Amino acid sequence: MSRLAAIVAGRRTKWLVIAAWIVAVIVLAPLGGKLGDVTTDDTESFLPKGAESTQVQRLLKDRFPDKETSNGLIVYRRLGGLTAADRAAIVRDARRVDRAIPVRSPAVVPFTRGAPPDLVAPGGDVAYTIVTVPTDFKKLADWGKEARRVVGDGRGGLEVYVTGDLGLQADFEEVFGSLDAKLLAATIALVLVLLGLIYRAPLIAVIPIVVVGLAYSAASGFIYLYAKSGESVNSNSTAILIVLMFGVGTDYCLLLVSRYREELHRVPDKHEAMQRALARAGPALLASGCTVIAAMLVLLLARTGSTKSLGPVAAMGVASALLAGLTLLPALLTVAGRRGFWPRSAAVACQPDIELAAPRGVWRRIGERVLHRPGLTLLATGGFFAIATCGLLAYQEDYSIGGAFKKNVESVTGFEVLGRALPPGALGPTAVLVERQNGRVTDADVAVVRNRLQGVPGVASISRQAPRSTDGRIARLDVTFNDDPYSDAALRRVDTLRIRLDKIGPGVTALVGAGSAIQADFNHSAARDLRVIVPVALLVITVILGLLLEAVVAPLVLIATVMASFFGTLGLSVFFFIKVLGDAGVDASLPTYAFIFLVALGVDYTIFLMSRVREEAREHGTREGVLRALAATGPVITSAGIILAGTFSVLMTLPVTFAFNLGFMVAAGILLDTFIVRTLMVPAAVELLGDRIWWPSTARGGTHALREHVTPREEEAREHALH
Repeated sequence: MSRLAAIVAGRRTKWLVIAAWIVAVIVLAPLGGKLGDVTTDDTESFLPKGAESTQVQRLLKDRFPDKETSNGLIVYRRLGGLTAADRAAIVRDARRVDRAIPVRSPAVVPFTRGAPPDLVAPGGDVAYTIVTVPTDFKKLADWGKEARRVVGDGRGGLEVYVTGDLGLQADFEEVFGSLDAKLLAATIALVLVLLGLIYRAPLIAVIPIVVVGLAYSAASGFIYLYAKSGESVNSNSTAILIVLMFGVGTDYCLLLVSRYREELHRVPDKHEAMQRALARAGPALLASGCTVIAAMLVLLLARTGSTKSLGPVAAMGVASALLAGLTLLPALLTVAGRRGFWPRSAAVACQPDIELAAPRGVWRRIGERVLHRPGLTLLATGGFFAIATCGLLAYQEDYSIGGAFKKNVESVTGFEVLGRALPPGALGPTAVLVERQNGRVTDADVAVVRNRLQGVPGVASISRQAPRSTDGRIARLDVTFNDDPYSDAALRRVDTLRIRLDKIGPGVTALVGAGSAIQADFNHSAARDLRVIVPVALLVITVILGLLLEAVVAPLVLIATVMASFFGTLGLSVFFFIKVLGDAGVDASLPTYAFIFLVALGVDYTIFLMSRVREEAREHGTREGVLRALAATGPVITSAGIILAGTFSVLMTLPVTFAFNLGFMVAAGILLDTFIVRTLMVPAAVELLGDRIWWPSTARGGTHALREHVTPREEEAREHALH
C-alpha cells in the first residue's frame, strides 16, 4: 500500500493518475451510455435455467408458430349493465387496436359470434377483450400506451381500462422510465447535501461526487462489454448499481478524507500527509471493498436469473468505486491540499503536538460507558435484536397485482374491476403443454390432460382450443384460476397441477408454465438461493476479516453481531410492511437481497472500526485501542452510515413495492449497524473477551507461530510500552 500511496500522492505522478482516469472515462463512458440497449428483462432471464416454467417459455418461443406471446385485457364496465352502444364501441375498439399495434391474431371480442361466454360477467355490467401480441419487453410498454390512446378512458358513464401484460408494462414504464437518470440525480443531490453539512467545505464535498461519478461511468462501460459478451444484465441490477456505488463509494471517500485530515494535522507537507493516510487507511478500504465484491460474486451461485445477474454487475461497480477511492481520490485530495477545506482550512493546520485520538469527545465518553458495563450492554442490544427478530413470525409471501404498486395505476384498477365480476385468473393464465415424444399429439392425449385439470379446486376454466406446435408434437391448453394468479393460493396450486399431470401415459408428458407457474418456480429458486448464498457468503467474509485482523476469534464475534443485526432488521421490516402498512406479504427474493446488502455493507463499518482498534491496540493495548478507535472513527462512520442509508432510502421514492421494501430494509439495517452494532455491541464484546479477541494472535499482532524470535529483554520492553 505504501508503494501505491507514493504513486497516487506523488508530486508529479498524481497528475498521471488523474490523466489516466480521464482517458479511461473518455473511452468507457460512451459504452456505458449504451447499456440500456443490451439489458434484457424478458421472462426467461429472471428464471432458473432448469425450471419447468423456463422449459415452457423455450418451447413456446421455439416450437409454436405464434412463439412466446403476451396479452392485453381491455376491461369495460357500466354500472347497471353495458348498453347496445357500449357493445358496438367494444367491437370498434378491438378493430382499431388490431390496426394500431402488431397483434399475433385478431382480438377475442365479447358480444361477437364465437366469442367465449366467460368474457362477459353474469350481470352484464363488465366485459373484456383479449389482445395477443408478441412478447417483446422493449416494446410492450409502448404498445400498451398506444392501446390506451386508441380506446380512451371511457365516456358517458362507460369505464375503460387496459390491463394485462400491456397495461402492467405501460405502468411500469411510467414508473421506471428514465429511472437511472432520476435515481442518479436524486442520489447525487442527497449525497452532496449531506457531504456539505458534514464538511462545510464546498470543494471537499464535491470531490467524492466527482470520484464516484467517474467510477460509475467506467463501471457502466465494463458492464456494457460484459452484457455484449452474451451474459444477462437486467434493468433491476443497473438501477440498484447507482444507489450501491454512490453509497459505498462515498463511504470510502469519507474514510480516506477523515484520515487525511488527521495526517494534515501531523505533517506540514500535503503529499506526505496523503501517503501516510493511504498507507494506514488503505488496508481497511481494500478489505472492505474486497468483502463487498466477494459477497456480490457469491450471487453467481444463485439459480434465479435476476439474483445471479446482480452479482457481477454489483461486483464490477464496487470494484470500480474501490479503485477510484484508492487512486483518483488521493490524487485529487492531494492536489486540493489544505486549501480544499476552505473556508475551514484552519481545521487542518499542521499542529503535531495535539493528540487527535485521545481527547474526551462524545464517542469516547460513549465508549467508556459501554466498557464500564459491557455485559449489560451486550445483553440489552442482543435482547433488542432478538425481540425484533420475532417480527419474522408475520412473514408472508405475496405477488398479487394489487400489491405491486404503491399508488393507483390503471392496470391494477382494471384488474380489480375484472376480479370483482369475473375470475381474476384471466390476467395471467397458466399454460399446460401436452407433448408426445414419438409422434403427433392426439386429441385423446389432450382430453386426458383436460379431464385431470378439471378436477383441481380453484380452476375456473380451461381453453376450448388447443393450438399445436409447428411439428404437431405439442398442444397448448390455457388454465384460468378463480383467484389472483399471483396470490399465494394460486402459486401453491401449480404444484397440485404438476402432481395431477404426472404419468399421463406412455410417451406423453405435460409441462406447466407461464402465469402462476413462473412465480411459483421463482419462489422455489429464491428459497434455494438463500440456503446456499448465506453460508458461503458468511464463510468468505469471515476469511477476509481473519486476514485483515490477524485473528480467528474476532471475525467470528463480528459476524455474530452482524447476523444479529440482519435478523433483527428483517423481522422489524417484515412486521412494518405487513402489520403497519397492511401489505399482504413480501417478495420471496427480498431476504436474499437484504442479506447480501446488509451483511456485506454492515461489515464495512465493523472493518473501519476494528482495523483502527487493531492499529491502536498494537501501541496502547486492546481496551485503550477500542476507546481511541471509537473517538477517531465515530464521526466518520456515523456520517458514512447516514449517507449510505440515505442513498438506499432513495429507492423508497419509487411507487413500486419491491423497491420501497428494499430501500427501507437496507436503510434501517445500516442505521442499526451504525448506531447499535458498531457503537455498542462490538465494543462490549471486545471488552468482555479482552486480548482473547485477537487469538491466536496478540494485541501486538502477528500469530505466535509466525512471530519473530525476541529476547526476554525485548519482550519486557514491549510489555512496558503497552502499560
